[in-house]
Amino acid sequence: MRLLSLGFLVGSLAAPTAVAQGRGGSETPDRPPVDRAALDAAVASLQDADLVTVLNAISQLAEFADARATQPLIRLLRAGPPDDVTHAAIQALGAISDPESVDVLIEYMRHRRARVRRLAVQSIAMITAARVADKVNEALRQALRDSNDRVRGAAAMALGEHGDRGALDVLFLAWERNVPEAAVAIGKLGGPAEAQRLAGFLGRRQLSEILPGFDEFLRRSDFSDDAKIDLIHRLEETAGPDVKRFLTNLLASPPPGLSQKVKDEAQRVIRIIPDAI
Repeated sequence: MRLLSLGFLVGSLAAPTAVAQGRGGSETPDRPPVDRAALDAAVASLQDADLVTVLNAISQLAEFADARATQPLIRLLRAGPPDDVTHAAIQALGAISDPESVDVLIEYMRHRRARVRRLAVQSIAMITAARVADKVNEALRQALRDSNDRVRGAAAMALGEHGDRGALDVLFLAWERNVPEAAVAIGKLGGPAEAQRLAGFLGRRQLSEILPGFDEFLRRSDFSDDAKIDLIHRLEETAGPDVKRFLTNLLASPPPGLSQKVKDEAQRVIRIIPDAI
């Protein structure tokens, strides 16, 4: 398959690469060293005229997760490649998680195609370097306003994974605007007050949308036993087969360190809820 024209990217990738400069991903010290020759070969293959070869090279660079591949991948994106290459390159930047890719990922979060925006959201959320945390968090908050529901959902999940506790108010706003994934992020980030605020939607929103947020709260080691029991009591007020199933699943695969006090309270509520007919 030769969807890339001969000579495609040769000019755009001809500039000296970060591989030659050996920048080396100092913000990812736990990653094993990458063979320099293999890295250079994969970067060189980005210039190939064959689409499959280019995609394989991107996949290899993503597996290497070496920051020296960041600039070659950015130049590839700047050259306006086919859609499949764009998707793969954005995902590779996420795998590499180099802070230097934040600006280009923010640009792609404004792309005309929703899939590209969603992939950019997912990739930028993987970049956790402190020096770009504020920029990443702000970009993810802006993505909660995207016109596409899947992009909004990805942004909500990303804020939870990224640990942006300052985003709780905008997450609740997104939740109220029917972004159900926001409940999961709220459960990852919120305290007892946010848990009770989410519980206030019981009976107003579908239980299936609320329970994922409750699950996050109940599985957190930094969420107090008393706050967990309060949530279980709120579930008791809306007792039904879905609540019974939810608590049964919690006890069947409890998080490490779940206290006996919480387990006993969950078991008590399970016992008083009749089985579904």
